Amino acid sequence: MSMRTNKFLRWTPVLLFGLAIGIFLILFFRYQKKPEIIGMDHLMAASGDKLEISGRYFGDGIDGSKLYIGPNALTSSGIIEWDDTRILARVPRNDGAVLVKVKTRSGTSHGVVLGDASRFPRVDYGPWLPGAPFIEYAEPPAGGPGTLVTLHGEGFGNRRGGGRIWVNRSDSSSLLGTEEPDLTQYVEAMAIDRWTDKLVRFWIPQGSSTGNIYLLKGGQFSNPVSIELSRSAGSLKTGVGVQWSLRQDIVIDRIGSFPGNSLYLHIPSPQPGSGQGEAVILVRSGDSTPVPLRIEGNLATYRMDELEPGSSREVSRQIIVTATPLRAGIVKEFLVSYDPSHPELADALVADKWIRPDLVPRTTARVIGNLRDDWSKSRAVYDYILELLSWDENPPSRVIPDYISTAAADSEGYSYLFVSMARAAKIPARPVGGIIVLNDGTTRSWWWAEVWMEGVGWIPVDPALGDGGDNIVLSGVDGEAADYYFGGLEGRHIAFSRGVLPSGPLQPDPELRIPDGIYTLQGAWEEVSGNLDSYKSFWPIPRVTASYSQSDRGE
Repeated sequence: MSMRTNKFLRWTPVLLFGLAIGIFLILFFRYQKKPEIIGMDHLMAASGDKLEISGRYFGDGIDGSKLYIGPNALTSSGIIEWDDTRILARVPRNDGAVLVKVKTRSGTSHGVVLGDASRFPRVDYGPWLPGAPFIEYAEPPAGGPGTLVTLHGEGFGNRRGGGRIWVNRSDSSSLLGTEEPDLTQYVEAMAIDRWTDKLVRFWIPQGSSTGNIYLLKGGQFSNPVSIELSRSAGSLKTGVGVQWSLRQDIVIDRIGSFPGNSLYLHIPSPQPGSGQGEAVILVRSGDSTPVPLRIEGNLATYRMDELEPGSSREVSRQIIVTATPLRAGIVKEFLVSYDPSHPELADALVADKWIRPDLVPRTTARVIGNLRDDWSKSRAVYDYILELLSWDENPPSRVIPDYISTAAADSEGYSYLFVSMARAAKIPARPVGGIIVLNDGTTRSWWWAEVWMEGVGWIPVDPALGDGGDNIVLSGVDGEAADYYFGGLEGRHIAFSRGVLPSGPLQPDPELRIPDGIYTLQGAWEEVSGNLDSYKSFWPIPRVTASYSQSDRGE
């Protein structure tokens, strides 16, 4: 036998093994893809109508695959044609609007709502409803918090104006049809990239779940389109929330003035976000209570005119807000890169007057070493700060590098240094200002932080409490504080600012003053106008007047 033949026989098993691996990979990648519905030729149909569904990864036949138009899968008699990108079927009898889904061995597609034409005839409603925006499809049909989604259709308006986008949070109903959604079960997408009459592009907000998206324009809702929200990168698990009732007072006293004066107060309220809902603000009635001049987000601007010498003025508000315990479960192997053009994330990567990543690049590089994912980098920075700093209610310096050299900080210093180093590591991060409710019901101002994990959202981090700051121990903490406060809160943190609130002065070249004991980051607090020579302002920490556990209220 020749040497060439021996070599061939020696390599034959290797070649056969490689061929088997190749076939396996081809089959694996072919069958691991979940089906995706891209569009349907009708959004309304009656029993017996033909429905054409376009998409991909449907498979080449109905063996091992199913089409659902409503709660039950169609039998073979209801399927007219089926290939990998197109299904033609006959609509079965249904009671109202239903979801259309395709299921294969690799998974189930997102659902698309099919309206009942016997209830809403197409001749009366055109593509949807007269004058209402119409969404043809969403691209991509799946994603997570932070994913950039494009809605294609018509009637969106050439500019956003008062247009709004709502993404499902907790609505499990499948019979939405032309009914207006219950917006308490939806979260609004605030980050809009582009808005034209036929295309709207936005980022999926945190708190979203698999389900429908609606576009609201001119007081009319669009048809719903469904999107599937992936949880592969992890999630924020919530516990039983507590509804806190807070009293917020701002008092202006010791006034020295002449006629023709004004004082503007930019007053924050709790800001919704991770573990915290929308706040309800109740203002005490009476002639002495001014009416807000402007409300933007969670900042209300009050104007006091003609403050008289020796008099006293105040704003008194009652705040109701729910805070919920949180625990982050992150699967760092499935974390993906974030979109730096997302406006919230872009703001959470820069240097400003408070957060200075440009002053700690070398320390940060040494701390994170060769770590690659943002979750591991964040934990390395967190552990470094806990090892470095010691609690000091009045630290010797509040300059970012000095926290490192003096190794002393209060909660503000812990927060600002953590966020500065996280941003230096290219991790979107922001300081959070607000209050904590101690076990005895009293409150104090407090600072913590949040980091962004793509596909999950903003994750809370409290390095000061993780380090046992000021010997504070709050009820609800499970396990060691250092581990708990990296990705967890106990429902006693109430945030008033996440990052920097976009508040600026209302007048050109005003005299700006910062009150003592601030618990937010914002561009303006007090703004003096005219002949107001002197005054003293008091901004006491909002205090708890009542609290209710949602479990006690049956919620």
